[in-house]
Amino acid sequence: MSILHPTRSLTALVPLYAQKFSCIGSSCKDSCCSGWTVTIDKKTFNSYRQSKNPNLIDRLDTQVKRQRSQASDKNYARMVLEPTTGECPMMEERLCSVQKELGEDKLSHTCFSYPRNTYESGDFYQQALTLSCPEAARLALLADDAFQFSEAAISVRKETIETLKPSHGLSLSQMNEIRFFCIQLMRTEGMLIWQKLALLGLFCESLTLALKEGGQAKVSHIIASTQDLILNKQTELLFDSMQPHYDIQAITFLMLWRSKSIVTFSPLQTSVHKSIALGLGFNIEADSVAHSPVIERYKLGVNNLHIALKDAPFFFENYILNELFKDCFPFDQATPYEHYLRLITRFGMVRFMLAAQCSSEDNLPTVQSLVDTVQAFCRRYQHDSQFSANVNACLNNSGWSDLQKIYRLLKT
Repeated sequence: MSILHPTRSLTALVPLYAQKFSCIGSSCKDSCCSGWTVTIDKKTFNSYRQSKNPNLIDRLDTQVKRQRSQASDKNYARMVLEPTTGECPMMEERLCSVQKELGEDKLSHTCFSYPRNTYESGDFYQQALTLSCPEAARLALLADDAFQFSEAAISVRKETIETLKPSHGLSLSQMNEIRFFCIQLMRTEGMLIWQKLALLGLFCESLTLALKEGGQAKVSHIIASTQDLILNKQTELLFDSMQPHYDIQAITFLMLWRSKSIVTFSPLQTSVHKSIALGLGFNIEADSVAHSPVIERYKLGVNNLHIALKDAPFFFENYILNELFKDCFPFDQATPYEHYLRLITRFGMVRFMLAAQCSSEDNLPTVQSLVDTVQAFCRRYQHDSQFSANVNACLNNSGWSDLQKIYRLLKT
């Protein structure tokens, strides 16, 4: 039988956790294709239409539908999910029957690549994983060496490789210098996670302003100035006067968290959602919520987080590092500062959801429960591009995109 989608072997820069990853199949807590739009490329769709496999022919004929609106070769068709469970109809005992019956090369590009994200970034390739996959989240968040980078052999389809293109008048070499400086900044020792994020915001704001004014030659100076702030310990002068605003943090992220319906949640995601509501002390079905107890419980939870994470001190840092590397930060939005706003929103949401479950010091969640929370967030919120766009628009329209106001969402 001919190979439908050939793969090629490449050498790529890969964090250690991604090198250790392999799908755990039926042992996974959450199906990787439930509740999502599973897109099918044109070549795969045509092969499904021609398949005569007796175990699949009926499902391939009735459950794979053409994409009639804004179709493309990559987004040519979709799987019709089971209406009651949201599961892909090709799943049997939590395993993919297409892969079992036809082979891995017959998977669509979407199904083949998930949860891997591969970029060609100038003169090198890189690969990371999205943490909406439970096993990827576990490996990335719990190990102190998860983000040791090294070259590794990977197998990819050329159609699944994204390309980092020159933008903002910068060369790819300059862009990669900026990218890895941001990663280096987030690994700075002796600073709290919110302080590093605050300094990253200052850097992105300066970088965005310089690029808008045609100051590409200033990039090295901006990097050097930021490094000087760290080396000379001037960050304390910048941030010590800032006060924590638990009320603003709690209400802002409560509003964003509640914007998603629970109807299409998987059992794991539903469990996480209910744990958060329980920790905050309110009924998830209620139309209105009393803010004062939510703020108080959030504050208690934030202060208890370090206890819950005592065995995983790199938890937050690893989450941020994965976001930076996977999304080629800060070049996945209109400007570096716009990308920073998206990062801050994600961080704030994750911290809110984790803190909500830590509001009682006598009943703290397990570390694995906190990993499940990040996975559920990535699955339900982070993968929703429209949600991210709406949040950034809301911040801009309300004047909350100002860096000084963003700091209020960071400090605890």
